Amino acid sequence: MRSIVVEKLVLQRADGVFPAAIAIVNQTLSELKNIRYSFLHPNELNFFETLKFARVQHSYLLGRFAAKRALFAFLENFVMTEVEIAAGIFQQPIVYLPGTGNIQLSIGHREEMGIAIVYPESHPMGVDVELVEQEQSETIRDIVALGEQNKLQLIHSDPGKSLTLLWTMKEALSKVLKTGLMTPFELFEIDNVQRQDDIVICHFVNFPQYQSLSWLADGYAWSIVLPRKSELDLKVIRHLYL
Repeated sequence: MRSIVVEKLVLQRADGVFPAAIAIVNQTLSELKNIRYSFLHPNELNFFETLKFARVQHSYLLGRFAAKRALFAFLENFVMTEVEIAAGIFQQPIVYLPGTGNIQLSIGHREEMGIAIVYPESHPMGVDVELVEQEQSETIRDIVALGEQNKLQLIHSDPGKSLTLLWTMKEALSKVLKTGLMTPFELFEIDNVQRQDDIVICHFVNFPQYQSLSWLADGYAWSIVLPRKSELDLKVIRHLYL
């Protein structure tokens, strides 16, 4: 995968068109630390200096850098260091940039991968990324609802990949709803499963107003959750990883 991929999104609905932007970043901690002064707000820099562990530092920088790149594509005219991304009371990312309206943000990160999506408040979205690994897959089995057991094979023929994709769908939905991991994951049970080549499209039993778009790339599982009746050109999603 390229080290930085950014795409503008156009979401078509019967009641209008909504813009969004997405960025995926593949950077080492060393690379991000070297450029942190070019994208971190002064408050973000101060917070970063309090982080003691390399893994936490890496996650923080990955999320902020991906977010700033997505914001730059969404707004086109701003200085990255003037934007602060703070944490809400449920640790959801909050964008502070006066004069830009109600811009919302969702962030995901794992190992050396970060993903962020920026969208207007009127069109909620969420993203997630997870590394596909055996140990993680065994843990995920505990969150599979009874009604999902017969759908795993439809998501992917490989159990580990199927389980990891399922996790990202639920995690991305939890970010849309701003509940995080504090809500029982069985509430995020998926409904029908469809495939369009390499992209898996799922709906949700208890949240039928949303859909997930999920895929595998570079050893990771990725998901975007968006309103069910919104149409997004899947070619744009494929540009992220092809």
